[in-house]
Amino acid sequence: MSENDESVVLKPRESYDIARLQLESEFERFLEHPLGPALEAVTGAFALGAKHFGVSAGRIAQAILKGQMYEQLAEEMRSLREAGKLPENPGATKHEIFTWAELMKFIDDECPDSERLDVLKAAFYSVNKVNQSDAEQIVSYQLWQIAKELRSGDILLMRAMYEAINRTPVKFHGDWAEQMVKESGLAVPELLERHEKRLTDMLLMSPRLLISGDIVNGEHSSINSQNNRLTQLGYRFCKNIETYEIDLENSRMTE
Repeated sequence: MSENDESVVLKPRESYDIARLQLESEFERFLEHPLGPALEAVTGAFALGAKHFGVSAGRIAQAILKGQMYEQLAEEMRSLREAGKLPENPGATKHEIFTWAELMKFIDDECPDSERLDVLKAAFYSVNKVNQSDAEQIVSYQLWQIAKELRSGDILLMRAMYEAINRTPVKFHGDWAEQMVKESGLAVPELLERHEKRLTDMLLMSPRLLISGDIVNGEHSSINSQNNRLTQLGYRFCKNIETYEIDLENSRMTE
């Protein structure tokens, strides 16, 4: 470096602190004006002019949907923060910075449906909520990564499985599929099987097993009745969603 070179090399910790302060500022700005990003998209669409009307109409429709998502997200984050469930200033750890940046990017890039957005908010909350250990936050961050991969049908099936745990257990292989088709809203058995395969590959639910037990179509079978086929990972994931919904409801009641 020459004597006249006035550039400043930041240490890693200094760079992190600057990023954290910027995050705090952006987080506050978002909570106060959640429609900002959506309005910018609408303004940009109109600026394209009439010859781009087809593209503009699509951008406007997406901006409206995103605006609704931003408003809902901001309202829920404010409620949880005021109830002491979220920190006043996010960004105390790298996981908090990453999840906030990724959540906003995910909404902007993919405009997720309500099922996916609900799961993302729950996973975000799990990483960022107050009074958790480093180990708990690491696990929550891994669940956040999983949340980004799930499709709406995966989520519908997992919710149905989780909600059925405390009800009368399903005894037979065929009964399980028939019940989950009905309760998940997937309606068609082949749709259930598609999402069942994805969740099994992701280790969120256990595969169908043939072992000694009830006889179905001449074979001995088991439906892995413990936790209605949810693995420990799948059960923890669903529990996070339930915790978010309960904490959000309680925080709204105290307002």
